[in-house]
Amino acid sequence: MPGRSFKIARIAGIPVGVNPWWLVIVVLFTWILGDSYYPAEVHGISATASYGLGLLSILLLFASVLAHEFGHAIVARRHGIEVEEIDLWLLGGVSRLKGHPQRAGDELRYAAAGPLVTAVIAAVFGAIAEVLPGSAPAALRAVVDYQVYVNVVLLCFNLVPAFPLDGGRIARALLWQRRRDLAAAIRTAAGIGRAFGWLMVVLGALSFLEGDVDGLLLAMIGGFVIMAGRAEEAQEQVLEALAGIRVRELMSAPAITISADATLADAQRAFAYQRGSVLPVVDVDGRVLGLLALDQLERMPRAGGRLASVGEIADRDPGILVDGRDDIAELFDRPAFARTGHAVVVSTDRQPLGIVSRTDIERALRLSRLRADHHGTDTLAPDH
Repeated sequence: MPGRSFKIARIAGIPVGVNPWWLVIVVLFTWILGDSYYPAEVHGISATASYGLGLLSILLLFASVLAHEFGHAIVARRHGIEVEEIDLWLLGGVSRLKGHPQRAGDELRYAAAGPLVTAVIAAVFGAIAEVLPGSAPAALRAVVDYQVYVNVVLLCFNLVPAFPLDGGRIARALLWQRRRDLAAAIRTAAGIGRAFGWLMVVLGALSFLEGDVDGLLLAMIGGFVIMAGRAEEAQEQVLEALAGIRVRELMSAPAITISADATLADAQRAFAYQRGSVLPVVDVDGRVLGLLALDQLERMPRAGGRLASVGEIADRDPGILVDGRDDIAELFDRPAFARTGHAVVVSTDRQPLGIVSRTDIERALRLSRLRADHHGTDTLAPDH
């Protein structure tokens, strides 16, 4: 997702964030609804009320999207998969999970949970529309009708069998269940998704050439589906190659640390004498508190009008700390690792054991491919 999300709430213990692109969509659709939909549906409505209803409608839509994602999250939790966070972004929402379903049936239930929630929401608004009396305010009826329409569209779009949409995950789960081969299911589902993506691109382009501006949006969504499907397939191949490999097997050790009480000048000298771009930050007992990156020194040279200490600017996200016994594939599900590209491997009492980085993993994968090319095996063995 482009840009970092920022947290707005914690619901049922799950952090909820919004991506900056989400704000762009809110503004865009508020303008579209306030400029065209509500003036056409509510005779004589003022501009202020029209745009206000437009904002209300898009916020209700994203409340539905959030409920959709919590449908996924609740089912994932019931199957022992931890939910790291839920983000609202450009085309809807995404649930970040720590781990993956281990059985086809679990994957199917997880993937289907979101669309089921959306179907219930559409049905509820549909029922409200049916029972509204004829004397109901036109503005209320327009709000309800829009929610029925947009949730039905959201449901249909999500059921398209293309990654990263729920329909693509449902197709993968069904193929996995039938063939008992996850890798083959991923390849087939990704191929189906790309075909649907190209269909959207072609239809959108033809529609745009005929003068329909909405065709451009359809083509852009199709392009997104194609790229996302390729990325999903590539990531699944990586996860398959990494399956069973422990973090400790790829970490760089020992970890060179820096005290939380150290000054920024101390940190600069520490970076000068070691090749890495991050340093674990430790307390007086040697327990890891967080991580200091070289670029943080560039972005935050001072704090509060005085020289800051390392502990003040260190990244203290708990997701940065990992157990050496964890599966290396689990790192890809950690927002902290996706953001920083590094994790500190710690003992049970948070003593630093080493550091694992995205570069370490990429290097191991490249060596694995070389071994496979020369020896006809996919074994990913530690190279140090």
